[in-house]
Order: sequence, then structure tokens, then C-alpha cells
Amino acid sequence: MKKPVVDLSDCVLCGVCVDVSPGIFRMNAAGFIDVIDLDQYDRVDVEEAIKNCPASCISWEDGI
Repeated sequence: MKKPVVDLSDCVLCGVCVDVSPGIFRMNAAGFIDVIDLDQYDRVDVEEAIKNCPASCISWEDGI
């Protein structure tokens, strides 16, 4: 299963991914972006977040 990942070293914490795909991404209590742990991820929603991320820090990773 593929899973979205956020490279926090490049993330500018703009929150666009949360706005575009709130069922996949969230801002945690420390103010960083988390990927919500799901059994599977909607490809269209993740691709929309990837497309709109100004820092280009979201990508797909093969899960275990």
C-alpha cells in the first residue's frame, strides 16, 4: 500500500494540505503536519495536496 509522507524539513507549515485533504492530513498539537493513519489513502485527495503544496514536500512512499 502506498502512503503519503510529508518531509517536515521542507514543510513551511502553510496548512494547504489540511485545507485540501482534511481526511488525510492534520496539524498536530506541536504545530507540525501529520499524515492520519488510515488503511488506505484516496489517491485523488493526496494528489490534490501534492499539487497544491507550495514547498513540494508531500510524496508517496510504499508502505510495509
